[in-house]
Amino acid sequence: MNYKRFYKGKVFRVQIVSLLIAIVLLMLPFFDAIIENYVISPVISSFALPRISVNLLRFSTASLLFLSISAFLGNSYGLEITKKLRKILGIMLLLFILIGYFFLITLKTKGFFDELAAMHLVNWIISVFREEFLLRGVIQTEASYILKGKFLKISNAIWLTTIAFSTWHLVNLTVWPWQTVALQMLAAIPSGIILGLIKEKTGNTLLTYLLHICGDLLFFSIYLLLFGRLFFTLF
Repeated sequence: MNYKRFYKGKVFRVQIVSLLIAIVLLMLPFFDAIIENYVISPVISSFALPRISVNLLRFSTASLLFLSISAFLGNSYGLEITKKLRKILGIMLLLFILIGYFFLITLKTKGFFDELAAMHLVNWIISVFREEFLLRGVIQTEASYILKGKFLKISNAIWLTTIAFSTWHLVNLTVWPWQTVALQMLAAIPSGIILGLIKEKTGNTLLTYLLHICGDLLFFSIYLLLFGRLFFTLF
């Protein structure tokens, strides 16, 4: 038996399987979008609720679905509150509350505050949680098991997650102009790498979530103060 050929064949099969798994992980956000838009939304929309309520329930249902799957698999995907990060998470949570309040004040100051402003914020909070849990939690964690090595001193798992993070914004073309979506996709690359490195270093998805939501709210608040208009329409 030619053991050398057998070994090479086995390695090749492992690489093919790893590549297929990586492609599935890369497409996972789009599977999520399909489930949300074509399975969850039609059911919720049948109750004739306001659009913002439909979005809120859609994001909430998708988040609960992924949390249920992770609980079934017995993997928290970085949602545990470790003793080492307890203080940092506490500080970030307090900062998030302050920035969220600042965001609402900014909306009121510039005339964009309405009776649904608080629901807009809750909608945003849940949608960003879903993003971080799926991307940094599930995809980066699973990709780290199959994609070894680094490119430009950054792990391949982070690169895959960042690509998924950036391309996922394509679904926003149904809501916002292509220029806005293009800016979102470009901004997602450096921010995705930074959040990925933090997740890799700490193993915690709650931290990347709080950093993500705080960064978003702070950026859009400052943009609104400087230019007197929203970067994009709220849902």
